[in-house]
Amino acid sequence: MPLQVSVVTPDRELWSGEADFLIARSDGGDIGVLPGHAPFLGALSHSRLVIQTADAQTYAAVHGGFLEVFEGQVTILAERAELAEEIDLSRAQAQKDEAERRIAESDTPENRAKLMRNANRLRTAAEAGLLNT
Repeated sequence: MPLQVSVVTPDRELWSGEADFLIARSDGGDIGVLPGHAPFLGALSHSRLVIQTADAQTYAAVHGGFLEVFEGQVTILAERAELAEEIDLSRAQAQKDEAERRIAESDTPENRAKLMRNANRLRTAAEAGLLNT
């Protein structure tokens, strides 16, 4: 019996459907979810999400939120999330470079969050095969 997966943000439902397997990075480390997984609740900071279905793998960059596993249902409530193919690669690279420059001048939580967010976008796109690293 497959997992029922929903990935939602305040703006939209990013992805919903049946999946055979899911991988995410919680604040405590990577978590893989198969059907029959024990209940789990974890916080997500800047996470790469991989959803494996019978036909394909879907990659998404998640920026803040929670992952809940309960009775075959996986729900990801994200502050922000985007599918790998939605990521503007040149913009993400430019924002990552700008954040690195700003951190060199002033290592603030805002600059560090911008760096982490854009590094996660680029890592997700690379893993999806959309960017050569």
